Amino acid sequence: MPREPSVKSGPRPHCQVAVIGAGPIGLMFANLLGAAGVDVVVLERNPELLGLPRAIAYDAETLRLFAQVGLFDAIAPGLIQDPRVVYFNARGRTLMEMNAPRSPYGHSPLGTFYQPDFERSLLEGLARFSNVRMAFAHQVVDLQQDADGVALRVIAPDGETWLSAEYVVACDGGASATRDKIGARAVGSTYLERWLVVDARIENHGVDKITFRCDPRRPAVQLPAVGSRVRWEFMQLPGEDADDLLREETVRSLLAPYHDVDKVEIERKTVYAFHARVVDRWRKGRVFLAGDAAHMMPPFAGQGMNGGMKDAANLSWKLAAVLGGQASAEILDTYEVERAANVRAMVNTSRRLGAVIMPTRRSVAAARDAAFACLNLSGAFRAFIRRGGVLPPPHISQSALTARGKDGLIGQMMPQPDVLSAERRAPLDHCLSCHQWMALGVGVDPASMVSKGDLSILDALGARFVCLNGKAESDRTVSLLCDDRGFADWAKRHRVSAILVRPDRFIAERLSPSGDAQVLAHFAPMRGRASVRVPELQH
Repeated sequence: MPREPSVKSGPRPHCQVAVIGAGPIGLMFANLLGAAGVDVVVLERNPELLGLPRAIAYDAETLRLFAQVGLFDAIAPGLIQDPRVVYFNARGRTLMEMNAPRSPYGHSPLGTFYQPDFERSLLEGLARFSNVRMAFAHQVVDLQQDADGVALRVIAPDGETWLSAEYVVACDGGASATRDKIGARAVGSTYLERWLVVDARIENHGVDKITFRCDPRRPAVQLPAVGSRVRWEFMQLPGEDADDLLREETVRSLLAPYHDVDKVEIERKTVYAFHARVVDRWRKGRVFLAGDAAHMMPPFAGQGMNGGMKDAANLSWKLAAVLGGQASAEILDTYEVERAANVRAMVNTSRRLGAVIMPTRRSVAAARDAAFACLNLSGAFRAFIRRGGVLPPPHISQSALTARGKDGLIGQMMPQPDVLSAERRAPLDHCLSCHQWMALGVGVDPASMVSKGDLSILDALGARFVCLNGKAESDRTVSLLCDDRGFADWAKRHRVSAILVRPDRFIAERLSPSGDAQVLAHFAPMRGRASVRVPELQH
């Protein structure tokens, strides 16, 4: 795997963005910023990738992000896509069952993966960018900032050195030292219950779904992973000792009801507590927090790592725009505004799902079972659960980079249907580069729905103009066909004519030739400039 020599001592080396931490979130930040041409250094205190299978669930947004940065094909062979998710009570009766259809965002809405493979693919992806440097065995022990940048004190294999950066993104995990250094505080709680996690290999294991066993005697979860891998999670019960739970004979006794333990190769076992915490500030000056450094949530909604990927998608293009002189630094204030409320809502969703799974008092579990027995009499409830309605669709909060008002379309993630050109059928994102704006028209050329001033800004930003199921009137617009019924229903339901889609694929505003777009006012310095070159990535 690619390794970068130590950051040299001597005159202070400089970069535009220093990323602290080479977990999946830090590495995704580096890929996204690298694709935008930003000069990046990734500082990781360990001598190599940690290589532990911690996170295990992905969502459609994460897969879309991998595709956006050109690495989906690298991870696709290691995905378990679209498994059923079933919640059983102690008697084996179904409380809930999810079997979500293909998401409107072009990817599997839920599945599992093997985290070390994800991280290797992200690390190898950095080799594409001469503007990204990877520094293993480099621990950030202090940072100081002023109006012009951040100085980081780094302990490297050859001694102490300093690195200067214009911005810092700290992806240094739940025990983030950077969080403490900027005076941020993680607000929330830690569950009293702890869980034993067992990662194992079993040839021909036959596990094809995610199973939650909501049994008050010992709640447990079973998940398939790629190849011969399976994960189990077992709640540590009151009075149990973590060391005893980790004993080989204890682990194998817990696995015995599921498989022949003689055929189980245990790769990893650990006991950990779940946290439900969100920081009270995501930024101080030029230093940003992301991933577990900014929020930790129970795993029941599968949003731990995925939440961090959403941070990367939201912040990276804004940093690139500021560093590229396309916008003022004020747009960076929208990071916390757009993400914090969404994260808190997902933490609460995870808590509610945990309340279904974790009761160890039989009276509470019996009341839950009775409630679900009544709810399951409703076909509407079963259909809601089956399609994954428990988890809210991707959305960002209103900010300076979204239009104002109560329009439910604004802040939604743009669906990704397949589209047809004269050459081929392909997902809509294949028409876009990694950080490209899009003006999209449905039955209308979007260039005709933009004021002259905004047209100048969008041209300078290198925006893509796409007309679906209509005739292009401008030579800057590409005309494509879309026969996706789900997309047509979505466009009709929201009365979509022409919209502005941000580089992170969220809808910023409806377009109208009668007035300037509110969002583009933040990019007014681009008016009249020559069009920027938008780097292309292989999807």
